[in-house]
Amino acid sequence: PGPQEKSSGDERPATEPLFKVLDTPLSEGDEPTTLPAQRDHGYSVQMEGYLGRKHDLEGPNKKASNRSWNNLYCVLRNSELTFYKDAKNLALGVPYHGEEPLALRHAICEIAANYKKKKHVFKLRLSNGSEWLFHGKDEEEMLSWLQGVSTAINESQSIRIKAQSLPLPSVTGPDASLGKKDKEKRFSFFPKKK
Repeated sequence: PGPQEKSSGDERPATEPLFKVLDTPLSEGDEPTTLPAQRDHGYSVQMEGYLGRKHDLEGPNKKASNRSWNNLYCVLRNSELTFYKDAKNLALGVPYHGEEPLALRHAICEIAANYKKKKHVFKLRLSNGSEWLFHGKDEEEMLSWLQGVSTAINESQSIRIKAQSLPLPSVTGPDASLGKKDKEKRFSFFPKKK
């Protein structure tokens, strides 16, 4: 008989998506809500939902050129915050105005206590000095996003620390046994002239 294959029950098929978007129409009275944060087999915190967003500063002490509020569909995944016009554009993979995701490494996320024009506002300051304001529909939603973004920031720091502590590759690996000509063939696009 051939070798037996072992499979554990907690493995996911490779084709299963990390999250699912439900395309259910909202009636006029319904208000969109944020989906809960979840941890999934080593993937970082994931959240998605509508938030108000305002670009406040483009850099240290430099106000953004467009400082108006937009209601956008926000997706927090793998220590990046990406924005879409709505869930339909997320499914199509079309970011809002073609924007790049905000990288959360070395960012600071906190309640915007000094912002008085709207309630339930938190701010995100990126490592380049850029600052964004976000507001949720209520305190619970604001705190949920604040916790999710803060956790993603912390995870991005710990991932970097883990990567830095990996051991250096061994010099006595398979390359050490190769002869000089074999190494030349393997590592050079152009052969040396003789």
